[in-house]
Amino acid sequence: MSGSPRIRLARREMLQAAAALGGVAALQGMASVFGMAVRPAHAQALGTVSTLRSTSKSWLWGSEDFGVAKRYFESGGLRVVQASTERGVNHDALLAGAADIVLGAPIQNIRVQMRNQPVVMFCAMVNKYASNVVIKKEIADRLGVTEQSPTADKGRALRGLRLGTTGPGAGPDQLLRWFMRRGGVNPDREAQLTPVRGGPAMVAAMQRNQLDGFCLSSPTSDVAVQRAGATYVANMATNPPAELSDFVYIAASASRKTMEEKGPQLTAYCRGTALALKQIHENPDDFKTWARAWFSDMEESLFELAYRNNVPIYMRAPIMTEAQYKTQADFLNEDQQAMGQPAIPANFGFKDAFELRFVEAALRQLG
Repeated sequence: MSGSPRIRLARREMLQAAAALGGVAALQGMASVFGMAVRPAHAQALGTVSTLRSTSKSWLWGSEDFGVAKRYFESGGLRVVQASTERGVNHDALLAGAADIVLGAPIQNIRVQMRNQPVVMFCAMVNKYASNVVIKKEIADRLGVTEQSPTADKGRALRGLRLGTTGPGAGPDQLLRWFMRRGGVNPDREAQLTPVRGGPAMVAAMQRNQLDGFCLSSPTSDVAVQRAGATYVANMATNPPAELSDFVYIAASASRKTMEEKGPQLTAYCRGTALALKQIHENPDDFKTWARAWFSDMEESLFELAYRNNVPIYMRAPIMTEAQYKTQADFLNEDQQAMGQPAIPANFGFKDAFELRFVEAALRQLG
């Protein structure tokens, strides 16, 4: 299938951005920007880590953004410097030393580890696969599919559609493929999965009839429902398939080198995250007040919808369990098999994927 000129341009822009960010020299330059963003005296006094995520503003990063705003990281002696790339997979930044921490999907990290790269997860944040699938309401109505439909029906409804993702191998791309496989749809032959750079571009492409739907987190999916004639096929925060109901979707990763050089900072990062998660669950009104200001450009009705959809996604403590790792491994092995790629090695397990010492030390500090 061939996309429209506008979508082809978006794809080309994304590839250019990936190339610009993927080179070691460029990433090292990016690291210098991180350094310039911090006043030397302040950084030296507090200790600093730089973090990287795919999009600048999303509920997926809520625990970190809330923790920064409430100074939970600073209370442990840490300054967090944040940046985003508008692309799905960013582990090359860790390998090049351009960022200390990358926030993203554990499956992405395990794939990198399977290539013998020294990056490891150490702090978990979100345990719902909170990339949501939306398609044009007219298509959903014609097919008789709703958010309450069986998983297989949802997958079949995606046949032949032009669907936006954040790029190959990223969480939204993998989730679309997961649904389609359950509906007997071949993602590579019976649909068009198109990388689109950024949430606003996803919504705009639907409004211009260049996409029939997409998979992305809130608030972009909520905006599409309210403003682009979309409807939810899968709201993964409030009504996930049973197999994915406890699925760690966002975790923090670091390189082995950073773990050896910045252990106290990573412990402080886990501590700040734990405090943020605790406050989200124990004082949701405080979190809602912060979120209302953070998403200040969102109209009230849209904010209320997004807030209700996203409060359930956050973990109570920032630590992945072996059972959660098994869910990750099963999901990844199915995806690998579908692509004709090798499964996770038999000798690779939970403790290879997730380093516990920093989060365990942080939780001991908090009692």
